Amino acid sequence: FAALTCSSSQLELCNQASQRRPAVEEVSTTGEEIALQSSPSEAVALRSRLADLHRCWDNLSNGLQRLEEGRKHQASVLVGIDEFSRWLDEAESVVETEVDPDDEKQVQDLLVKVKWQTAELPSRGAALAGLGRSAREAPEAGTSTRFERQGPKGDIKHLNTRWTAVSGALPEKEKHLAEVLKGLTELQQQVGQLGVWTASTKEQLQAFQKAGLLGSSSLQATEETVRTKQADVEAAIRRAERLSHKETLNPKAKERLVQLKSDWTVVNDLLRELKEAAPVVTSLPAGQSVVQTVTVVTVTKEGTTMKPEGPSLPARAAELTDWLALQDHTVRSRIAVVGDLDDISDASQTQKRILGELDHKRPLLEELITTLQNLKNKTSEPETRATLTSTGEKLLAAYEATHRLASGRLIQLNEMYHDSAQWNEARHEAEQLLASAEPRLARFGPVTTEVLLAKRAAELKALGKDLRQWKISLDAANDMAKKLLRDYTADDTHRVEEICGQLQHTWADLLRRT
Repeated sequence: FAALTCSSSQLELCNQASQRRPAVEEVSTTGEEIALQSSPSEAVALRSRLADLHRCWDNLSNGLQRLEEGRKHQASVLVGIDEFSRWLDEAESVVETEVDPDDEKQVQDLLVKVKWQTAELPSRGAALAGLGRSAREAPEAGTSTRFERQGPKGDIKHLNTRWTAVSGALPEKEKHLAEVLKGLTELQQQVGQLGVWTASTKEQLQAFQKAGLLGSSSLQATEETVRTKQADVEAAIRRAERLSHKETLNPKAKERLVQLKSDWTVVNDLLRELKEAAPVVTSLPAGQSVVQTVTVVTVTKEGTTMKPEGPSLPARAAELTDWLALQDHTVRSRIAVVGDLDDISDASQTQKRILGELDHKRPLLEELITTLQNLKNKTSEPETRATLTSTGEKLLAAYEATHRLASGRLIQLNEMYHDSAQWNEARHEAEQLLASAEPRLARFGPVTTEVLLAKRAAELKALGKDLRQWKISLDAANDMAKKLLRDYTADDTHRVEEICGQLQHTWADLLRRT
């Protein structure tokens, strides 16, 4: 740094002063000895000359000391300027980096870098303010070096201009990348959720086809739901296919996409077949209608008579059966995003609503079963009794199965919420610890002296010790993530998989850099 902060004449003066110090000391010692041997008047004159010499030498020494202090101060400011400039170079490079918005890994990797840079903004802002104060305190210079030509103030001004741009661009870049990543994550979640819904709908339509329920209200409701979801399903398939063609869709999501496309085709084919097989209703003469009836057996003294009870009982039984099938479908199709507490809570509310509606329907079920039992008691015809018994048993079995399914699902969602909350807490702790390492690594500038080398070694040793301690928190988060992935495979685990991948990537990058 001497070449940057001291002129050649100043360096020559420093060297000459160092060389002449022994001569000055020798003249002072010899002069005092001569003064002791001289007459009083000669001694006074000689000591006066020696005092002038000492005064000139002290002034020169003080001036050289101030020059050395100024040189060190300037060198320190320049080191700070160069280090801050390197950080700005890296930050500007990160801001200017463009990624494929369909490549999740590219977006994740760049987002990690942007987050690290953004986290440093407060400490970097304070460092720049300190450099500004040091630059204002720097002594003026008069030579032709970069520092002396414009002083550090010119560099600080340029740094401030760049800093203003970077400190505003980094948070915007982070926000943009987070939104892009969120969109990709939501797409893969949507593919998973729609896949579960489509598979369940396919099974329900196959059941309708097998049971011959060609004109039931449940079939009509299912058809309406399919029409409602058609735009979402086809849009998700189109975008996911684009990612798949670019080879940026992860393997698990690609499998879900293939299954979704297959099931969606089957659903549409089944709906078309069921509609084509539905009976054609023709108009009847005035006053006539098609109704379902049930025969009521009346036992009297004269014998046993049969008369139609009317359409209400079979119609209500069919309606309840269809409604139970719809609730069963809703329970099975409402998958939750594991690790997302809001989505899990929403799924739990869906199950609570279904359970409440089931409890509300319980009196109707009991009324229907009682009526069926009364009809059974009033007839001795074996076939009629068997039909009535089967109808009642199927109604009760369907109700209890749906209630049991919804209750079990609610219990599972409550457990999922608890496990997800623990995982979120553990992974947040791990993320904060790992993020705190980045500013420490960023402070590592070039090593130019043995002192800096020793300091670097000590800092790396301290960081390595911290990393070993942080590994405990990282392992805890990973263990909880494995539990989520193991226990809730039927739900959408994409969020857990992605966050675990980000943590592992960050950890591997830290180990590489240390």
